[in-house]
Amino acid sequence: MNWQNPKQQAVSLLACALFASSGQAAEFNWSGFLTLAAGKTLSGSVQGQNEVGINCPCMISDFSQSGVIDSSWDFAADSKLGLQGNLQLSEQLSLTAQLVSRGARDWDPNLEWVYAGWQLGDSDLIQVGRKRLPLFYFSEQQDVSFTYPWVHLPPQTYGWEAVNYNGINWNHSFQAGDWSGLVNTFAGSETRKDNDYMKIYNGIDSETDTRWRKIIGAEVLMNRDWFEGRLMLMKSDTQSRLASDNADWSAPTEQMLFGASGLIDYQDWIVSAELFFSDRTESYGRDLAYTLTTGKRLDGWVWYLTHGLYQQKINAMNPLELTTEADQEKHRLSSAVVRFDVSSAAAVKIQLDHWQDGGGQWFKQTYGDANALSISYDRVF
Repeated sequence: MNWQNPKQQAVSLLACALFASSGQAAEFNWSGFLTLAAGKTLSGSVQGQNEVGINCPCMISDFSQSGVIDSSWDFAADSKLGLQGNLQLSEQLSLTAQLVSRGARDWDPNLEWVYAGWQLGDSDLIQVGRKRLPLFYFSEQQDVSFTYPWVHLPPQTYGWEAVNYNGINWNHSFQAGDWSGLVNTFAGSETRKDNDYMKIYNGIDSETDTRWRKIIGAEVLMNRDWFEGRLMLMKSDTQSRLASDNADWSAPTEQMLFGASGLIDYQDWIVSAELFFSDRTESYGRDLAYTLTTGKRLDGWVWYLTHGLYQQKINAMNPLELTTEADQEKHRLSSAVVRFDVSSAAAVKIQLDHWQDGGGQWFKQTYGDANALSISYDRVF
């Protein structure tokens, strides 16, 4: 399956949609979101400029977009502005596009989503184009910070090389007694050039390309009253190349990704858990990540405590010649967050993070331990 780049997709989808809906009145709606977030490390075990060119003490707040908080107050790591437009061409056919500008990427606008949707009856929806890869519970709204508790999503869980994919998905909703359910199956591919995720490891001036092919997966969501649960399974081939060194693509290797989450929102209490596991035995080994959160509503404020872990297990005989002592990555993050909703569309958050490193020599010497403070204003419009 050979998917086009986002700009080519936008033109193709628009042409097809306009042809299919000729003679019908179209309706356009738009929405947006904004996060102004300032962050600063208070202390840390690494001092000065590290190996990849970041001034430390420093803490990674967003692996996927290379968002890093350093020792100076800065809006770059977690601030963003997004606009989403929806063109309803008929009762069945629509076009959606989303443009996001991030501080972590020098505010360059990026076309994150562009897809066409066909509604097949009341329960089935097919979407074709560029969408968010549904690896995690908050994947679809991960840019809309107003929708979740934290200033930045827990980086131990929400950090991976690929964020979007080009392909097709089918949503099927159903009712099973008192339970409401949704099954989302998806397939496609993704090539991410100058991958921001890899700048965390290869240097802020490096250029690394990532390619995921033969993506196929499914997620199931079930909810009833105050509980919601989710399971996800995905398989693909993965490759990379260090383009700044004119390196060739690595040989394709298989990966299996598994995710599970649960959310309880009962009266004034909120409890959530998310687990993520990857099997990359053909490449280097396996990854395990989890996040646990407890929240309490109190006099208009919501108070949260979160703890997360990310841990690698490197195979002794791996083609990348990684070793446990030097290269294995393991770290924990404990966070305290307080949120106040200014209105039904705006919130202020304050977050205190404690990052504790327990991995090999490279990560310990490059990032190490850190304590950070972040403050944000989130708005949807």
